[in-house]
Amino acid sequence: MSAQQPNPRRVPGLVWAAWLLAAAILAVLTIAVVTHLNETASNTSMPGMDMSRALYRTGDLPSGSLMSSRLLTAWQLDAVALAVLVLLAAWYLTGVLRISRDGKRWPVRYLLSFLAGLVVVGLATNSSIAVYDMSLFSAHMIGHLMLVMLAPALLMAGRPLTLLVQASTGGRQYRIRAILTGRVISLLTAPPVALAGYTVVIVATHLTGLMDQIMRHSWAGQLEHLVYLLLGCQFFAVVLGDAPLRWRLTAPSRLFLLALSMAVDTFTGIVLLQSTVAVAMTPPPGADVTPLADTKTGGAIMWFGGDGIMAVIMVVIAVGWVHRPDSQQREVPGWLEQARQASFAQHAGAAQHAGAAQQAEAEQTPEAADDFDDDDQRLRQYNDWLRRLDADSPR
Repeated sequence: MSAQQPNPRRVPGLVWAAWLLAAAILAVLTIAVVTHLNETASNTSMPGMDMSRALYRTGDLPSGSLMSSRLLTAWQLDAVALAVLVLLAAWYLTGVLRISRDGKRWPVRYLLSFLAGLVVVGLATNSSIAVYDMSLFSAHMIGHLMLVMLAPALLMAGRPLTLLVQASTGGRQYRIRAILTGRVISLLTAPPVALAGYTVVIVATHLTGLMDQIMRHSWAGQLEHLVYLLLGCQFFAVVLGDAPLRWRLTAPSRLFLLALSMAVDTFTGIVLLQSTVAVAMTPPPGADVTPLADTKTGGAIMWFGGDGIMAVIMVVIAVGWVHRPDSQQREVPGWLEQARQASFAQHAGAAQHAGAAQQAEAEQTPEAADDFDDDDQRLRQYNDWLRRLDADSPR
């Protein structure tokens, strides 16, 4: 008697459990927001501020020094951030369970890394760092490092894009892969673009008057958190080499990209350390700190903290590369070579070979890369392209 095959349309019980737990947490967050609004309903002078605080900053107010017991005891509730984190956790666990149902195994280290990234975001938006980030630039800077470096690195090390592809089936999987390797995503994840985005967000938010506005307005700080997280994920998706993307860097190229980002952090930190003008802030009551001194402290955190995080990531990449088997030491071509091959496919590749080319690119190996210029089919396509150019040129 053959074993009963699982129904592919049946949703596993653990998936239901994950989403029921997420719904329960979202309900609690909604109740907390409504309760805060009801408690402050009598204050009608600034209702918009009440709504903003209910959504993003319900809880303790900054008071006294951060480097005290307040570091562990001061908390706030950023309901919007927690709601997004809960939904992301439920989505990721659903993808893992779907893969497991199909008989595949998702590495535990990926799961733990992604969940750790969500925890870091939660701490950056709800812990004492968030409570003080509008009144102390040093706390604000710690939150920056958590959101633009540490959390994105952990999230992307969890391979969420790979999970997105593998947990999908049929036409949906094809469409997702086509989007991830399409022109828009390929442009955004090109190494120079990713590095430029990281550089712009670090320099623009720390060395211009924009930081003064962020420190004064809660909504600007929330927008800043989102931008930091998104651009950090963009950068580390390239550095950590998420498989579904078009561009894949060799280990030395990743290390070089990280070294350039460290230079950006160092430059920003040194400028802040030498600053003679303080970032706009109002230190909390009881905190023995001046705005200029705290601005310099924030610069030191950016310099040493940012470089330290990047150095750890570089060590992890270098150790992983060195300990690969000899047969895997040669990696895929650099992104410039990949761009050359993509340009060739666009101009000279035959339409009937487009699907095969995309599949080969997604699963490219060093051996396949070595054969690119020696392939007879590509040589014929190249000659055909030259003949078309000659026929179209003016006489």
